[in-house]
Amino acid sequence: MNVADVIVEIEELKAEIGKRQSARMNYDLTEGVVTIEQLTLPEGWENKHGTRHADMRFDLDETYPRSQPTVYISSDIRYEGTSPHVLYARSSAPPGFVKYCIHTLSDWDPQEHDLVTMFRILEVSLENPHSDNPLVEA
Repeated sequence: MNVADVIVEIEELKAEIGKRQSARMNYDLTEGVVTIEQLTLPEGWENKHGTRHADMRFDLDETYPRSQPTVYISSDIRYEGTSPHVLYARSSAPPGFVKYCIHTLSDWDPQEHDLVTMFRILEVSLENPHSDNPLVEA
């Protein structure tokens, strides 16, 4: 992973998120982790406190950007009171998180895809959590 390039991506992601909301971002590239705190979720989502906020996390492995990041979201969120299939309840996620199902993009291309791409995919999926393929059906 080229840390300087990832920091540029993080700044681009921060700008993208800042267009729509005031979530906070943190990162630890020695661990390959980028977090977004207090992300405002679409209607229908709720955490254990009854608000529409969640934290999310991208895990980047040492091969990033050649490989797609893994996405996690706060484990206490529900959509309309249930846990849709996009939340992997049995995943080996970091404490407080659950793996969020974003299928591996068959056309993942590090020249075209980045953290902003992954965030946009997450947004579309959160809007359509019961969809088998929200990118096609959106």
